Amino acid sequence: MKSDLTYLTTGLFTVFFPENKQGEIAYNELCEALGNNSGKIYTHHLKNVLNQLKTAGYKVSRAKMPKETIEDILNDKMFMNELGI
Repeated sequence: MKSDLTYLTTGLFTVFFPENKQGEIAYNELCEALGNNSGKIYTHHLKNVLNQLKTAGYKVSRAKMPKETIEDILNDKMFMNELGI
């Protein structure tokens, strides 16, 4: 089951990302309700927003982050070559 929206929590804020056409509709509705274009909410409100999205019939899941750290990326020789370093 593919999610319509995914979300990423980064401390104080949580940001939503549309994953398909249904997700775009949900994302646009969320932005309109929030009065912003970022899809970003305070993490404190996440549980309530998730409940509202799921009640509206949208499939929502947490975004999966790569296990790489920024140090892994910066130590990658191919990445460094692409940057010309």
